[in-house]
Amino acid sequence: MNAESRTGVEPRGRFRFTLKTLLLFFIGIALVVGAGVNTWRLRTAERELNKLRNEAGYLSVSDRTKVHVIALEVDDPRTWKWRMFVPKGHKYQWRLAQGSIPLDSAPTHGITGISNEPYWDSDGEVLITAKLSEADDGDWRLSVSSKRGDSKDQMGGATLTIPRDDLQWMSTVPATDGRVLGGSGAVAVDPAGPIVLLQRRACEKQPDGSYKPSTNPMPGFMLWLEER
Repeated sequence: MNAESRTGVEPRGRFRFTLKTLLLFFIGIALVVGAGVNTWRLRTAERELNKLRNEAGYLSVSDRTKVHVIALEVDDPRTWKWRMFVPKGHKYQWRLAQGSIPLDSAPTHGITGISNEPYWDSDGEVLITAKLSEADDGDWRLSVSSKRGDSKDQMGGATLTIPRDDLQWMSTVPATDGRVLGGSGAVAVDPAGPIVLLQRRACEKQPDGSYKPSTNPMPGFMLWLEER
C-alpha cells in the first residue's frame, strides 16, 4: 500500500458529498420549482379573474394613471353603455358629431357638452349611456349621459339633433363600419385622448357593387371625449 492509502487520504480531484449537502441541494431545487409553480398558478388565476370581471362588466384597473373602459351588454341596438375609470386631475368635454366622419380621427365639427363640477378632484368610475332615438318630428337625437356613483360632482352629458335625411344611410346602405370602445373587453387608453367611445359610418360602394369601409370621411355619427 502507498503512503496516501495508509493515511486514509483520498486522491485529489474527487468530490465528497455528505448527506446534508445532498439534502440542502434537493430542498433548494424543490423551493425553486415550487415558487415557479405558484407564480404560474397566480398569473393563471389573475387572468381567469379578469376574464370573469370583463364578462360581468366590471373594470380591473391596472394603471390608475390611464383611462379604463369596458362596454356593457344591452338589448337595444340603439343604446350603448360603458363603465369607465377616470384618473384624478383629468377634466373632459363631451363631443358629438354627425355627417362627414373620418375613419381614424375625430371630426372638427360637432357639439360640445361640459360640466364645471369638480369631478376631476378625485379618480373614480363613471357609468355612461348613449342613445340614438327618433323624435316625434321624425328627426333623431343622439344623446349621452353619465353617472359617477353617488357623487355630487358629475360629468354631465350632451344631446345632438340629427335631421332625418342625414340618417338615410342607415336604411339604404347595406353595410356599416365603426367601433365601440371596450366592446371586446376592458381596455386602457391614454387620458389625453381623444377617447372615441362610439363611431358608426356608412361603408363605401365599390365598383363591383360590394360595400367596404372607406379611408375617406363617410356619413355617420360619433361620440368621444376630449380633454379641456
